[in-house]
Amino acid sequence: MNLFEEICSYSNLLSAFDRVEENAGGPGVDNVTIEEFSLSLNETLLSLGKELLDDRYKPDALLKVGIPKDGGRVRWLSIPTVRDRVVQTSAAIVLTPILDREFEECSFAYRKGRSVKKAVTITL
Repeated sequence: MNLFEEICSYSNLLSAFDRVEENAGGPGVDNVTIEEFSLSLNETLLSLGKELLDDRYKPDALLKVGIPKDGGRVRWLSIPTVRDRVVQTSAAIVLTPILDREFEECSFAYRKGRSVKKAVTITL
């Protein structure tokens, strides 16, 4: 099985959904919640995997949400649909262990088990 087939596999998509569900994020532009997505989970994940393998998958638009900040500023968030988050998470599950080995030991950004605090401790 190649990497793309692993990303598209039912078992990986199911693991990805479990992570998305744990994060408890809101719906995207399609207004589908995690709970609604899970109602026909097996069928949905099988269909999603087939869409990916058949090159028919198209990510949805992002939902733009403004979060008010101090001084009248706004921080804009771009929220993907649950469906797209499952695909992204499935890709991360497969690719992170492979890519993580290639990163420098001094690289801390966006890596599991790494933090600003650890980076500062090492540099001092």
